[in-house]
Amino acid sequence: MRSDLDKHIERHLKDREFKIYFDRAEAKRKIAQEIAALRKAHNITQSQLARKIQTKQQAISRLESPNDKRMPSFELLDRIAKAFNRRLVISIQR
Repeated sequence: MRSDLDKHIERHLKDREFKIYFDRAEAKRKIAQEIAALRKAHNITQSQLARKIQTKQQAISRLESPNDKRMPSFELLDRIAKAFNRRLVISIQR
């Protein structure tokens, strides 16, 4: 059963401008979750990851925060991927 919030969002997703912002926030949230989960799975701190990719701990903290609206650069995401021996994959989906 869908919640009232789900119904509200579904109605608003018909608005093109709302959908753009919603999709962007969802992408940012997924990036934040993925990086935090990857870092924790490797048992490293934000500071350790920051040193590994030559940035500051605050940058990692912001990146992992779903409340921070800034979208990370591809270059930063690629450095993080390489730090974990992964590759950055980007897709365009329907």
